[in-house]
Amino acid sequence: MESNKSQHTPKYPVLTIDKALEVMEILAEEGYQEGMGVSELSSKLDIGKSTVHRILDTLAARNYLEQDHETKKYRLGWRLFEIGNVIPQQRNLYNFDIGILQNLCNQYQETVNLGVRVDDSVVTISKVTAKASLIANLQIGSREPLHATAMGKALISDMTREEVIGILGEGPYNSFTSFTITGIDELMDELRKIRKQGFSVDDEEVAPGLTCIAMPVRNFDNEIVAAISVSGASIRQTYSKIDDIKVGLKEATDKLSYFLGWEGTIPDVSETK
Repeated sequence: MESNKSQHTPKYPVLTIDKALEVMEILAEEGYQEGMGVSELSSKLDIGKSTVHRILDTLAARNYLEQDHETKKYRLGWRLFEIGNVIPQQRNLYNFDIGILQNLCNQYQETVNLGVRVDDSVVTISKVTAKASLIANLQIGSREPLHATAMGKALISDMTREEVIGILGEGPYNSFTSFTITGIDELMDELRKIRKQGFSVDDEEVAPGLTCIAMPVRNFDNEIVAAISVSGASIRQTYSKIDDIKVGLKEATDKLSYFLGWEGTIPDVSETK
């Protein structure tokens, strides 16, 4: 049976707990309709019926499982649903470890921003500013255009043409510098490029002298829910430094994505978008 196990291996595994969790995983994947009986689970787990019965009885007593009194089969209980609903409350974009952004800032001595999409804009909800930063002055709560910023383009990088038009219209879009993308065709080409390479760049597209690189943050449904960017004076953003930043940025976005329940699989997005 395939299960979403972490790469962590416990130093002192408790085999009974491990089997109890395996019971719930089996019931989630194979017994979600009618449930499963002691004999079925004993065969699946390759352990004795008496041991399986004790595990089931214990879990049922705590409402993690429930037994059908007619068929005598077990299925998952509502207690699991209650606990599962707590996870999104504990793991969201407003209670994550700010150290993820701080470490990125310390590593590259550039401003680090966390942004989300609100209608046709990207809104900065958290930031860490480096002492050396003289340009990336964006304040928390600031709104910037999706089409002209690294975070904005990362946020819409999975979208279809129809979805982008539904949010931004068909264009032409506002131009801020001579490098700003203003047409839908050019923007969709850029989004395809971002999907392929895994990051977006704003090279003086919204402000002269400012270069940003961003990557998307995903949640448990593989949806892009935020983006992290590293921004600073263009004169400091050499090709080698940008290549270096990509490594740290990937680590930071992965950490935040895992915190939000992402399992490490990026959706296969059609190149025809």
